[in-house]
Amino acid sequence: MKKNTLQNIVKFTNLPQKCKISIFTLNGSLVRTYNKDDEKTSLDWDLKNQKRVPIASGMYIVHVDAPGLGERTLKW
Repeated sequence: MKKNTLQNIVKFTNLPQKCKISIFTLNGSLVRTYNKDDEKTSLDWDLKNQKRVPIASGMYIVHVDAPGLGERTLKW
């Protein structure tokens, strides 16, 4: 299968084996949630919401919750 050369992907790196990643709009609406549980230290977000619809451009809040390690919130 041939891939399009213009792919919209955001890569979250340096992640622990288990964590929950939640992506919100600035007004607090949940856009997408990932429950990561694998050996990879990264996760690719295809810039789509839970219903697989492309998101609007703008700023988003990313919350990473790693049980036993802590939480991290960042603006993207």
